[in-house]
Amino acid sequence: MMRTRRIPMILTTLILVAALPPWTAPVFGMQILDGADHAELEAEISDRAVSRITLANDRVARVVRGPDGFTLEHDKSRGDLYLRPLETTVPARAPLTLFIGTAKGFTYRLTLRTAARDSAQIMIRNADAAPREESPAPREGRVGAIVALVRAVALREVLPGYVIHTTSETSRPEGLALLETWRGRRFIARVYEVDSALGDDPEALMRSMAPGAAALWSGKPASGPSDGRLVVTVREVGRGGRP
Repeated sequence: MMRTRRIPMILTTLILVAALPPWTAPVFGMQILDGADHAELEAEISDRAVSRITLANDRVARVVRGPDGFTLEHDKSRGDLYLRPLETTVPARAPLTLFIGTAKGFTYRLTLRTAARDSAQIMIRNADAAPREESPAPREGRVGAIVALVRAVALREVLPGYVIHTTSETSRPEGLALLETWRGRRFIARVYEVDSALGDDPEALMRSMAPGAAALWSGKPASGPSDGRLVVTVREVGRGGRP
């Protein structure tokens, strides 16, 4: 009886995440770089579209750039970097090097190769920048933990103890793609993109495919990378958590 009351409460609470501002929409297919202080990292950026660099649990405080060929915008309030190729940028040009200093005192040397591709998204995560794990929450913290996980997925904030697997699976019904899986010790979150042609009720579709999910969250129309709708399912490990 406790469970039948608790799951609707979780679903109602997660609706609040849908009210996030449009600039917090998640970006999937992201290049995730694991680094430490003074790490030398490499990634790929677009030679024709804007590319974004962000830090997990940190912000870019300062940046020194190498050769020209791109305009560099530093959003100091959010701590992100945006690289826009100049019209004179040519394919297969020399790599661009950035020296990044963060608000938490870390430094990275980031070498960026250009490629003929659409916009690139790069995230640098450093285990030392992550919040320290606190003592276990009381039992009523289960709902809060699920809400925090879905919010982290929506905001691209990597939670301590979670490993992210990025995929491009387009199986299952046509128009449904599995984008990412967030695996932790207690919960597993899967991120899907649902084609708009499948209807305006993605929750009903996901309930049929993920019965017994602890929570479901649906983004706004065109919130996915291919203009579909994002849907997040959360399961508890040991309760249907395996694929």
